[in-house]
Amino acid sequence: MKRMVTASVIVAALFSWAGASENAGPFDKPIKRDVVALPKDELNPDAKPKITCSRYPAFMVKEVDLGEVGAERLALLASDAPCERASERERMIEDDTAGYFMGVRGGFVFFRAADGWNGGLPFVVYDAATGERLLDDSLEGDDFSAIRSGKGELTLDFRRVYTAACSLYLGGTACAKVIAADTGLSPQQLPDCTAAYKAEIKRSPDHAGEIEKLPSVIVYPVELAYAAGDAARRPMDGPAACRIPS
Repeated sequence: MKRMVTASVIVAALFSWAGASENAGPFDKPIKRDVVALPKDELNPDAKPKITCSRYPAFMVKEVDLGEVGAERLALLASDAPCERASERERMIEDDTAGYFMGVRGGFVFFRAADGWNGGLPFVVYDAATGERLLDDSLEGDDFSAIRSGKGELTLDFRRVYTAACSLYLGGTACAKVIAADTGLSPQQLPDCTAAYKAEIKRSPDHAGEIEKLPSVIVYPVELAYAAGDAARRPMDGPAACRIPS
């Protein structure tokens, strides 16, 4: 079931971004990070439960991690809010893709999935001022090649992990057209899926028929640009790869 941002009241913060950031790279550094240890769980003695509060000029991101898969609580608060497990003034992030806090760039807050999917790391981006979910995707590895942000605008460069609705190995031209329409990749940019499928068929020959039908996973470099509520993806130069779901 898809989770949504609650309507909890949070102290409004004024955001002031002086044009686009020229530093294309990692996330913004918090001005302060508080870590509060929580009592140990006798049923999970190896876990190190804690609250991490990452403070930025206009807001704070809180993550309550009990040592299980996925954070117990993710929330946005005022920058000077107490670092405590629960607060009446927090805006909770309740989203199936948001397993852990990833980072902040300008007024954009990134969360990543608790687990990978099809060889990629799903992520989701929220507006820190409104708590609105802006976009989601999946990247190869655990970081972006570049991040650029400005007032209401965000651009990400990364290797995208895209799961098609068809098998490029079995569907041929028809499937290629579907993938091209979804991704913008030209026929020349699409990878050859033969090796990936044949390797899996060789490993499990008794299931060859089912393997041939598996949807193709295409990994390729992309520029994702967000502005005014719209997200556009543009393939970039670079090699594309084909995988089967995992």
